[in-house]
Amino acid sequence: MSEQTGAGLAGGAEEEKQRLAAEEKKRHDEHDEELVEEWEDESFPASDPPSNY
Repeated sequence: MSEQTGAGLAGGAEEEKQRLAAEEKKRHDEHDEELVEEWEDESFPASDPPSNY
């Protein structure tokens, strides 16, 4: 019976790791989106640099 409980805890720990990884990825993606919004108007394509560059 203790093996069954141990397996349940191990499975729960794995699920928790996956949940935390998904939350971290979401935070990272949101941060990237904020950077895009911040720099979008100030950036320029590499093929067309500003004339004073």
